[in-house]
Amino acid sequence: MKEAEEQSQGRKLLTAVERILSDTDSLIALAEQHLRRAKEDPREASEEVVRHFSNRAAVAGGLAAAPALIPGAGTLVAALGGALADMGFLLKYEVEMALVLSWLHGFDIRKDEERQLAFLLASVSTYDAKSGENVLVDVARAEGVAIWRYAPREVSKHLVGVMTKIALLQLSRGLVRALPLVGIAVGSSMNKVLTTRVGERCIDDLRKRREFLATESTRREREEEVVEARVRPPAKKKSAARKKSAGAPARRTSGRKS
Repeated sequence: MKEAEEQSQGRKLLTAVERILSDTDSLIALAEQHLRRAKEDPREASEEVVRHFSNRAAVAGGLAAAPALIPGAGTLVAALGGALADMGFLLKYEVEMALVLSWLHGFDIRKDEERQLAFLLASVSTYDAKSGENVLVDVARAEGVAIWRYAPREVSKHLVGVMTKIALLQLSRGLVRALPLVGIAVGSSMNKVLTTRVGERCIDDLRKRREFLATESTRREREEEVVEARVRPPAKKKSAARKKSAGAPARRTSGRKS
């Protein structure tokens, strides 16, 4: 029963974040805008994207703690509802950041599977940065690169699991938001630092994914070459006699008349 209630919290958080995400076209436009400013340098553009979203997350952290200024009910909202509301906005910006970074690294976020992977990447990075633990170990995945091998059903399953962990972690640490003014400052600074860490983790993982896919592509090409060589009919060899006749010089005819 307790496990079902915990998963319900995770699903609620996931649904809330999905509903407030910016549309794909605007995220692509943002990616291209940063790429132009960076003079078509994806690495520099990626760093600018992280700064952009970490600043937004910092503002969200301060606003989420603002109800703590209201006596009584405001304190409860900040400690409970405020904590999850802050995490919802934080995840919104971090998922959007992961989507923009994915586009800059050459992945088509207009595809549902790419959006799901970006969502999982952001949530995994958020949990790791916030808890100091490796959530991939928690789900019995020893290597981070295994995330790129997940089938869509696996992505959905692990996404709910990670969101559940994030919700429980956030609720357990949300009491600091009940402190007026201090909660606002803490929420703002913590969100900026956390989002920056998540962005750096996303960039690193996306780079690893590109390397992983490049290696996989090279491996497949080699396998195809081996298969093609096996099924290709062998070239016909010329007979020794034909080779000899072909290589012998032509006989000269005498120029004398009989």
